[in-house]
Parts: sequence; structure tokens; C-alpha cells
Amino acid sequence: MKRGMRIVKTSIAVTISISLGYALKLNSPFFAGVAAIIAMQDNLVDSYRMGRDRVLGTILGAAVGLLGSFISIGDPIIIGIGIIIVIYLCNKLGWSKSISIATIVFISIIMSVEKGQELYYSLNRILDTMVGIIVAVIVNFVISPPLTKNKIYDASLNLINDFSQALKAIIMKREDKEHLTNIENRLEIIDKEYPILMKEINIKLYKKNVGDVNLDHSRALLKKLYNNLNVLDEMGSGFKIDIENSNIIKEKYNINIDGADELNALDIVYNYHLKTSFDLLRELRSMFKLSS
Repeated sequence: MKRGMRIVKTSIAVTISISLGYALKLNSPFFAGVAAIIAMQDNLVDSYRMGRDRVLGTILGAAVGLLGSFISIGDPIIIGIGIIIVIYLCNKLGWSKSISIATIVFISIIMSVEKGQELYYSLNRILDTMVGIIVAVIVNFVISPPLTKNKIYDASLNLINDFSQALKAIIMKREDKEHLTNIENRLEIIDKEYPILMKEINIKLYKKNVGDVNLDHSRALLKKLYNNLNVLDEMGSGFKIDIENSNIIKEKYNINIDGADELNALDIVYNYHLKTSFDLLRELRSMFKLSS
């Protein structure tokens, strides 16, 4: 998600959350606004996960805060014991990411609630939070949804061009490492986003194969192509180009290189990786419906 769009969507989510808090006469719309800010993430999976963690933490913190307020409101000893209980329960239940919000809600209840209003105040903490989270997730999904498939698709398109330019630089024996650096950076983006894509697929945001492009297969091809280019780059220059690769280079880059009939062992290895790179690049262009 672009930074500017996230700012706009966060503003919209906070505005709607606080307005709903007023309309529903919730105890503190402030908490709804805070929840909306936290739940607005760069992808839908993180929005859902952050929202889930905040809801779980809020419920647990509110429950312990409610019980503690029946014993004593604002007592430092009771608060200290309550913090231990909240953190222990979060860890025991596997909700470690909910610890911060759980302890905050616990303290806000046991220190701020009025006698006789314990249950009302605790339920309002939960409702405030749920309103903010639900609004943020809906806004994030409806307005320019930050789908991970699009990030991977765009990075893959850029990679195909970078690979083509890097291959040309190797053939021309140029010491140009810019394209290889770009390739490494874009591959890192794909590797970082790929687990999120799998989670989005698991929650049925879209089918695994997006349109005509199988992003599983394209990722594997991109990595294989990267390995081939690294081999060619490490081998250096001075190798003879066979006739088949010579014709491909002429067709693809309009570069005339005389094809050789007689090759030594290293020439054969070099030409194998060169031909493999051309084949992989052609397959990727076909997958993404790009011209050769």
C-alpha cells in the first residue's frame, strides 16, 4: 500500500469509528479510533491479524480488569497482581502479541471505572475496540485494497525486464552490476511478500493462480533464472558463443556475434547456462503475455 493511500484510509477509518462511537453512545470513542489506527496495515492479512490480536487482548484485559475492580479499584498491589495474571494468561494461550493491549485495557478499567459501573465500562472497552477494528478492516478492503498478489505481479514484471538487461550486459562483457542489484532487491520483495500471499489465498481472498499467471511457477522460474545469470557472471568473459545462441542474441538484441562450431568444455557450460537463461526468459514473457 502506498504511504499516501494508507494515510487517507487511516483518516477515513478513524473518522468513521469515532462517529460510530458517538452514534452508539459508547463510553469512549477514543478507543475505537485507536483500534482503527492499529488495525490499518499494509496488507489485509496483517489487518486481520492485528485486529484479532487486539480483540483477544481487549477481552482478556477487560475480564481481568472487571474481576480486579470488584476487589479494589485503583489499588497498586491489586494492579501489580493483575498485570502478572494478564501476561501469564496471554503467554499460556499463545496470545503474546496481545499482551500490550491486554495490560493497557486492564489498567484503564481498574483505575478509571466507577463503583457499580464495572461491567458496563468493561463491555464498552470491548465494543469500542471491535468497532474500530471492524471499520478499519472494511475500509482497508473496500478502498484500494493492498492485495499482495499485485505487489508480486508488479515486481515480477520489473524483474523480467531487469533480467533481460542483465543478460545483455553479460553478453556485451560490460561490468554493469546495476541490473543484478535491482534483481536481488526485487527478489527480496517477492520472498518477503510470498508468505503473505499464501495466507491471503488460505483465507480465500482469491484463487491461488491469479488470472493466467501461476505466481508459484513464475517465482520458481525467476529464481532459476537468477541462479543461471549468477553462474554466467561468475564465469566471466572470453567464451565462444555457439550458433544457436548467436542467432538468439541477433534476434533479441540485434547484436551480431559470430557463432562457433568447435567449443571446449567451458564453452559448452557457458552456452548451456546462456541458452537456459534465454529459455527461462522466453517462458516468463509468455506467462506474463509480454512481447519477446
